[in-house]
Amino acid sequence: MITANIYQIVALVIALAFLILVVFSIPTLLQLKRTVRSFEELSTESKKSLGILNNLLEKTGEHTGEVEEIFERVKNIGLKIINTAEFFVENIKSPLVTILSLLLGIQFGLKHFLKHEEKDEKDGGEKDVDGKE
Repeated sequence: MITANIYQIVALVIALAFLILVVFSIPTLLQLKRTVRSFEELSTESKKSLGILNNLLEKTGEHTGEVEEIFERVKNIGLKIINTAEFFVENIKSPLVTILSLLLGIQFGLKHFLKHEEKDEKDGGEKDVDGKE
């Protein structure tokens, strides 16, 4: 028969436990290796993407000055238009109102005069200041 002392049994149990540990850790290590490889690929792609993004941001930064200049010019044009409109309102409004008032007054006077003339013609003649013919 096979006889073993306690130390040999403990050594056998430890060896079996180590074997089980190795067998179960192999898939974990393989998955870890794949994960590290994927992380490296992701890191490489990220570096490329960051390079492109940096390039894009630099170009955008260069054009930002141009865009700000365009906005400043548009703002200045808008202010000039407003100032021009205010100038016309201030300088043309008064004479225009005066001319329109004068024309409307002349029109009213002519209408009143023509109505008075027609009324006199219908009454049959001219009357003098005393109301006598």
